Amino acid sequence: MRPHWTGASAQTRMNGVNQPDHIPPGHALNTLNQPVEVMRGRHGQERLFGPLPGVRHAGVLAYEFELPDSFEPWPGRTLLERTFVLLDLGVSFANPCWARHIEPDGAVVDRGAEGSDTWYVDLVTVEQHENRYILRDLFIDVMVPMDGRHYRMLDLDEFADAIDEGSLSVEQATDALRRWQLFLDRHLHAGVAPVERWTDFPPSAILPLLELPPFAEPVRWSD
Repeated sequence: MRPHWTGASAQTRMNGVNQPDHIPPGHALNTLNQPVEVMRGRHGQERLFGPLPGVRHAGVLAYEFELPDSFEPWPGRTLLERTFVLLDLGVSFANPCWARHIEPDGAVVDRGAEGSDTWYVDLVTVEQHENRYILRDLFIDVMVPMDGRHYRMLDLDEFADAIDEGSLSVEQATDALRRWQLFLDRHLHAGVAPVERWTDFPPSAILPLLELPPFAEPVRWSD
């Protein structure tokens, strides 16, 4: 299946989507997994990638797509990339499946120094239209290694540029930063002092979705 790029003009909703669903005790896991579709893109751009197959479980969304052969997966991994979203915070994250990428101009991106257990976390906006979710990247990222190294924050300058250029309002920016701080406090460092281990990362809430089989026929990303 090939990706579809579409335009969307719906107004971006900056806050998290809904509250986590109530989970009745004793219900089987498969009754809680709601099939959904996901479209993804960047803030300020109408073009979207999707629809991508996904599943919602309580307040967590998971979706996946397949990378092209220009990517080389880590040993033991495939090119199927699964991404998770905490809907109440509007934060997206994945453990990238690839170790190396050859770009169209021949440049090589090598992730060897990052390691196969480093996660990428993105601040996003979320819109929900029934069983379809539209996610847009909101610039700020953090790399979270699982081997004891400290995390690395990225692209705060792009966030500031968007404010300067007027594509991101002060109201949108303050909402986004508050959500981002909540993520850091809940999942990386709940206490005041730095500690050796992350508080709850990867978030325990993703466990019901982590080992599910592929959601559907994969949609392939195109360079």
